Amino acid sequence: MIEFHIHFRNTQGTLMRILTAVSRRGIEVLYLEAKPSGHDYLAELLVDINAKQLNQLRRDWRAIIDVTDVRAGTPTRGMLEVTAGFAELHFAAQLSSPLRSR
Repeated sequence: MIEFHIHFRNTQGTLMRILTAVSRRGIEVLYLEAKPSGHDYLAELLVDINAKQLNQLRRDWRAIIDVTDVRAGTPTRGMLEVTAGFAELHFAAQLSSPLRSR
């Protein structure tokens, strides 16, 4: 899993363009938090991707005019705890789904 820190100017549609680059590849976003960071904004994303996808996402995000910085790193313990809790809830919801019994 890779954590991305994406700094961007909060103009109309910038965050959606950032997320579209991920969804276009069918990648599941495990964690997302967008917040103010100085004069810009910061989006923290956690995704499970390979090296090729990492380079593709970096390239796509850097091509967005309002993205000022893209950095990749290892996820924090807090991110992993949040995603682990979500995975347990998601699995439990799938088991109790009425569509599952068909």
